[in-house]
Amino acid sequence: MSNYRAGIIGRTGRGDYGHSLDVAFVGVPGVEVVALADDDPVGRGVVGERTGARALYADYREMLDRERPDLVAVCPRWIDCHQGMVVAAAEAGAKGILCEKPFAPTPAAADAMLEACDRAGTRVAVAHHRANPYEHRVKRMVDDGAIGDLQVIRSRGKCDWRSGGEDLFVLGSHMMESMRYIAGADASWAFGHVTQRGRDVTAGDAVEGDEGLGLLAGDVVASYFAFENGVAGHFDSYPADLSERPDWHQGRWFGYEAYGTKGIVSVRNPPRAETYLYPHGQWIAREDDGRWERIVVDEWERDIGLTDRGPALKRSNRIMVDELLRAIEEDREVVDCASGRDGRAAVEMVLAVHESHRLKRPVPLPLENRDNPYETWRREAAASQA
Repeated sequence: MSNYRAGIIGRTGRGDYGHSLDVAFVGVPGVEVVALADDDPVGRGVVGERTGARALYADYREMLDRERPDLVAVCPRWIDCHQGMVVAAAEAGAKGILCEKPFAPTPAAADAMLEACDRAGTRVAVAHHRANPYEHRVKRMVDDGAIGDLQVIRSRGKCDWRSGGEDLFVLGSHMMESMRYIAGADASWAFGHVTQRGRDVTAGDAVEGDEGLGLLAGDVVASYFAFENGVAGHFDSYPADLSERPDWHQGRWFGYEAYGTKGIVSVRNPPRAETYLYPHGQWIAREDDGRWERIVVDEWERDIGLTDRGPALKRSNRIMVDELLRAIEEDREVVDCASGRDGRAAVEMVLAVHESHRLKRPVPLPLENRDNPYETWRREAAASQA
């Protein structure tokens, strides 16, 4: 591969550096981390030392203008800054961008990001779970007929203190991307129901979500997705009793099951990604139906160990970086991990749940409304009262 110069963008105190993305380019053959931007001086110094970046900047636009890096990591967990950072990196000539998930706060923001990247020929990878080897294993199992004909995918978030709207956006964006990948198709329409303490949410219930998510509402979400190939998808998030089940806080509930005519495959607790196969197409609570068999990807377990989350994140990040570099070298779209278009599709599925609830009907995908549904709801309510 060619030699690449990498720049890192973070924002200490307002999104920081999500999921170890700040060190994703560190130690990669042919890649040199040349610069880091963070408007917080303390964070800038700490992360600068951790990454070995030789030039530190308070303003990411100045960094991009002066350094012109080939690769850029857009690291903040807060997504209100992603559009500005991705567009600026593309306009500065970046060949590849690795972006934290969720990709964008709205479809409109994602549209602008992808338009800038398309104009510049910039490849984009988004830090979703598709990079995990267990996702690839499950995809092969489903495609090879290990569970028969795929019928339904049921997914959920962590169901912790973020249950409902925030869980749907922060963790559900992973599940939307995984469902599309495993189903092998886009969702053609969606239906959603959002409640707060047992009643349907209204425009007045919306509040600014954490992590720059924009207006959100609801502590319970139930949703349905119809994929173009006939597969059905679900995502649900309910408040959990963490005093009774403290392991839920660690993500034991987080994941999905893919149901086929001959079996069920379950993926739990990413990025560890424990995976299990059930040898029947329908689970019935009786002993003679068989047992769940754990599926093990030996090379993954050797690389990261069986319990530690940190190495799993770093290994997944390296997989994404390697795929991003291959996409640049081969002048093609990112495919072995989530691309920018995959990231946008996940955001649309998330907001389709709220848009469907607002309209009280199924909504087609891609979404006609490219804005935050609650902002639209408030504007319409205000206009009707004027």
